[in-house]
Amino acid sequence: MGVEEEFLLVDPVTGVAVNRAGDVVAAARDLFGLELDHELTGSQVETNTAVCTDVEQVRRELLRTRSVVARAARAAGCRAIAVGAPPLGDMTGVITDDLRYRRIARAFGALAEQQLICGCHVHVAVPDRETAVQVCNHLRPWLPLLGAITANSPFSRGADTGFASWRQMVWSRWPVSGPPPYFTSWQHYQAVSDTLLDAETALDQGMIYWDVRPSAHLPTVEVRVADVAASVDDAVLLAALARALATKAVAEVERGVLAVPVPVETLRQVSWRAAKDGLTGSTLDVLSGRLLPVRQQLNALVRELTPVLDANGDLALVEHGLRVLDRDGCGADRQRRAFREGGTKDLLTLLDADAAQRPSGHGMAVVRMAGDVDLSNSDELERRCAEAMDAGAEEVVIDLSEVAYFGSSGITALDRIRAQGIERRVPISVTASATVARVLNATAMDNLLPLREQPEAPLPTAG
Repeated sequence: MGVEEEFLLVDPVTGVAVNRAGDVVAAARDLFGLELDHELTGSQVETNTAVCTDVEQVRRELLRTRSVVARAARAAGCRAIAVGAPPLGDMTGVITDDLRYRRIARAFGALAEQQLICGCHVHVAVPDRETAVQVCNHLRPWLPLLGAITANSPFSRGADTGFASWRQMVWSRWPVSGPPPYFTSWQHYQAVSDTLLDAETALDQGMIYWDVRPSAHLPTVEVRVADVAASVDDAVLLAALARALATKAVAEVERGVLAVPVPVETLRQVSWRAAKDGLTGSTLDVLSGRLLPVRQQLNALVRELTPVLDANGDLALVEHGLRVLDRDGCGADRQRRAFREGGTKDLLTLLDADAAQRPSGHGMAVVRMAGDVDLSNSDELERRCAEAMDAGAEEVVIDLSEVAYFGSSGITALDRIRAQGIERRVPISVTASATVARVLNATAMDNLLPLREQPEAPLPTAG
């Protein structure tokens, strides 16, 4: 499996979108060795995880890529935020200077220019394209629920839209978007796709923007319904549920079980309601025909998927993600709360790609060390982390931002702490001074533990 995340680039003070993608892509490559992708407008960048075999690996990858995107944006004088649609300023962006994007802009005009929306796409491997089509059919009834729990775009032009996911409303203006039709076979899918291309409502396979689709270039099913998640916890929850749904669907396809052919018009109505209310609302359970709270439907889905989640090794992370939702709400709830309490400043702080990777403090233990970490005290670092996990910490952050020397015994301690975290399913991450970061990089420990480097000096901001 793999996850793609899109981020919006904004002025660090005003929050208005800025055309800095080229600078951010260059900074990520040159300073941090990460290749980012351009998007339709110059105010967006995209990250891609490696091919992952489990959701814990997805989590580590997302922590790493979000950290790099945030640091690269700061180096380029802007801010990368995890938000489904621009909360402040105009919705119009500058089209990226790319042949395909210029074609789209010519064909779709203002619709393309106003495409400053950011999503999260989850790819799950499937055996073949015929199976992919049937798996998409099985996933269709669950798309509104996945969209509701990741809703993360309540604001537009500085005002509350009344929707939890304004991105879904902007996205729905494209001629090929939203829930897909029910397809009887790969041949049926290809025939419909060819019709769309012939009619030029899509210029290529990549513009078939349905909420779930067989990938045009990978042997995967791609779940595309979600806003870019407010936090890594939310993205991991989405990825785990998508993988479990696809795993269960593959098994049902192999047994010859057909998906329920929910009418596309029903799914569109339910998707609209999910985008409107997010996690706090009620939507139609399309399989039972009953109007039920979203949270109740989510509980029922997790119960149904528990054997698969357990077999995949993902159940603990899903349970953690559910606790985060119960504590903080979905991204839209968190945004509204931040804006109400602290205005634009608190909203942008919440949305910052780097800050959003951390829990809000509940269930997280911070273990701080200062000065030197060597043979004389490395066992203390290991002991304090173990005590935090024994006390029930859901995540441990090792704060080494004030450490001036980090010896080989510290590396050994970190490796043991990492092993304990894996065994107990407690995520471990490190905040490092520049000195420590160099040591972790030289020993490849930064490939095993998510790393946030404390900058040595303030970075430039947009003028």
